[in-house]
Amino acid sequence: MKQLLATFMAAILIVACSGKKEDSSAGQPLDDFDTEEQNDSLETEALDTLQLFEEKVIPKTADLLFDDFFYSFATDQNFQSQRVAFPLHGTEQGEPSTMTHEEWTRDTDFHLSFYSVLYERERDMEIQKDTSLNTVSVERVSLHDQTINRFHFQRVDGQWVVADYEKLSTDQTPNSDFLHFYAKFMADSTFQRESIAEPLKLVSAWGGDGDEESEIDLTVDDWFEFRKEMPMPEGVMTNVNYGQPALSENRKILLVQGMSNEMYVKYKFDRLDGKWRLIEIEN
Repeated sequence: MKQLLATFMAAILIVACSGKKEDSSAGQPLDDFDTEEQNDSLETEALDTLQLFEEKVIPKTADLLFDDFFYSFATDQNFQSQRVAFPLHGTEQGEPSTMTHEEWTRDTDFHLSFYSVLYERERDMEIQKDTSLNTVSVERVSLHDQTINRFHFQRVDGQWVVADYEKLSTDQTPNSDFLHFYAKFMADSTFQRESIAEPLKLVSAWGGDGDEESEIDLTVDDWFEFRKEMPMPEGVMTNVNYGQPALSENRKILLVQGMSNEMYVKYKFDRLDGKWRLIEIEN
């Protein structure tokens, strides 16, 4: 079993490290420019290069899919500043509020290695490929105090922009019960052990087209070894809502996707007799 498990883990790591996205023209953070001291002529040349970079026009293809836009938005501060107008208006616990640029910089961190999406049905995942979407929200869920910063994105004249925001508690969302469970699941190893189905299914797709699948059963001890190499939201969960329904109180799929590669993992949970359990992992 340990040898088979190691093979699965190695395969998943290969998937996570391969298939990097092509950067858009706005995909390179300003931090990547060389800041070492040089002579006057080189400094002038570097300044001219920086100004040219800032004046680049973002191609329309960066806004076709929200996921492509969000990658550039999260990794490029220059691009990000073009898509947020300050002061940003919103609400906090239902009351009108505003956010300054300084507050955004201090409190909003979209520099992510991965993000997550909560689904209930496999077929709903197709919504991420829908180029006709004009509204998407991104939630920054603080798991320790169960609060949410929700940012509403709209596509205006073909470009995604941040329209407004909400600050609320998880109790005001349809995923409230699961988020309370998940926070404890990640913080309490004893509770986590009690919340793993036995056997826990591990399903992995093989081949370039993902047309072959292998499946093994994990024990709880296997899970804790496997967990060390797997990405899961901790502390803060960045949840993207494309408009997928959230109606069921008894099943959730936590899809974790890499920001700069094609890594993805699906964690499937169900609730039986009022108790949530992790029942399957798929990559």
